[in-house]
Amino acid sequence: MDASARWQEAVSENLAEVSRPGFKKHNISFSALVAGKMEKPVELQKAATDPTTGEEIQITEMGEKPFQLPKPRLTTNFEQGALMQTQVKTDIALMGDGFLQVQDPQGNTFYTRDGELKMLPDGQLVTKEGYTTGVQLNDPNQQQALSIAKDGTASQAGEVLGQLQLVAFDDPSKLTRVSGAYYQSNDPGNTGTPMGNIERNAKGFTEVEQGFLEQSNSTSLTEMTSLIRSMRHFEANQKVIQAYDQRMGQAISTLTATQ
Repeated sequence: MDASARWQEAVSENLAEVSRPGFKKHNISFSALVAGKMEKPVELQKAATDPTTGEEIQITEMGEKPFQLPKPRLTTNFEQGALMQTQVKTDIALMGDGFLQVQDPQGNTFYTRDGELKMLPDGQLVTKEGYTTGVQLNDPNQQQALSIAKDGTASQAGEVLGQLQLVAFDDPSKLTRVSGAYYQSNDPGNTGTPMGNIERNAKGFTEVEQGFLEQSNSTSLTEMTSLIRSMRHFEANQKVIQAYDQRMGQAISTLTATQ
């Protein structure tokens, strides 16, 4: 039931973020168990006295076998989402497995696939949450003159202004989701491989498409189906527990009546 509740929470977040660009949905799986098979008994270390020498020694005793339940495992599905054309100059979509590297006002580094950027009055190109991309426009009023090349190089009226930092990770599953579309590396020393160090045909190579947004890789229909399945799963387990409680109650009543 607890696992079913976590499943519902994951599906609920998928539904809530279905319209967010670059959102990667949660997947949940349950560990398989062989029927009747339990974990190894717990080894207990105890102090005892050696009957021969009288010295205190440590002995190992085998305790009870722990009860094991299937464990839910929450992962992130990093599959590419569909592209939607917006023709907005500050919108970008990432084609490939890479991430856009941004920083919050405190200097913390995050990675995102959400390319719905915006322009501040001072010309900074930032995310919706205000995280900086490191690109600064000379003239914020000339947004239509903004050009972002496939390698992330930003220019305005032919003048290069900076470059979006694109990185890729050998194993994106090692990233921790901070919020809907932002991730942090589990290893502070692993900040990803810059796109300039990755060959075009190599795994992780990513290009920028200006005027497009990558849509979420979750859909309302599939998530609603999963939500119904998780609720039925919860209810089925709830009925099993209720039936067990009723049998226990009947057994206690019967035993009590015979004494």
